[in-house]
Amino acid sequence: MNQRRFLQCLHTFSAKLVLEVFGGGGAIWGFSEVVGLRKDSTLWFWRPCALCVAMAFFVRWIMQILDYLEEVRIERIGECDEQVSIAAATFASDSHELALRSNIYVGIVVEEEYREYFEAVVSIKDC
Repeated sequence: MNQRRFLQCLHTFSAKLVLEVFGGGGAIWGFSEVVGLRKDSTLWFWRPCALCVAMAFFVRWIMQILDYLEEVRIERIGECDEQVSIAAATFASDSHELALRSNIYVGIVVEEEYREYFEAVVSIKDC
């Protein structure tokens, strides 16, 4: 994951943590007080209720992060496949022309002018 995408992920999911996870637990806690249900004698009940809601939203938050990372991985694989396909198509096209001109099989001998295409196909390491 590059730096730009990492910062985007950090901004998005830190906001979701505060708004959805902490907000969900805080909403139960605050609403129970506003309605008059939470008192000193009922704290034993409302504190676990707020924690359970916060934990449910925390699990949901983790699942959203995992889904986002999977989407990024799939997108990256697609970009790499496209780069490899373009490089291979360029190499195949140019090597076919070379084979026609020199009457040799290019998979065995690669002339100097076409070596860059061969290296482009081989050197795509990020995929």
